[in-house]
Amino acid sequence: MSEQNFWKLIETSWADSPELDKKRMKALETNDENLLYELDEALCNYILENYKNRLRLLDKERLTQFIHILEEKLYTIDRQEIHAYTDGSDDGFLYCRFFIVGMGELYYNRINDTPSKATFDLEAETFGFSAYGIFRERFGADFGSCSVHSIETCSNVMGWTS
Repeated sequence: MSEQNFWKLIETSWADSPELDKKRMKALETNDENLLYELDEALCNYILENYKNRLRLLDKERLTQFIHILEEKLYTIDRQEIHAYTDGSDDGFLYCRFFIVGMGELYYNRINDTPSKATFDLEAETFGFSAYGIFRERFGADFGSCSVHSIETCSNVMGWTS
């Protein structure tokens, strides 16, 4: 699976719910905090089901590749400068990073490039762990999270100065 296909799977999960995707597009244009909070709930409920249905279609190799890209994306934004705008706890910051990825490539790149655009306490815990759950459901074994990059907060030592 390529990075392009990784993002396409997330984007089409939103596109499967056109009204929510329209709100997401508006939020991507405006960075409206209230709209982002509304989308936080939508991501963990409606979009999550679309996403999981798409993940279930992947064979073992492609799902493994998907999870590796997910871990790499989470690792990349595991940085103190992003943490400052999202949440204080270790788990909370991980869940915020799940939200950032779950919003799609444009939002991810915006936060990666300009951390001050992040919004405090937007979390998508169920979204973030669902790929691991689908792997277990489909293939009867735990994936072994953090197989390429650790997703735990502060694992990207280059992203933390103290």
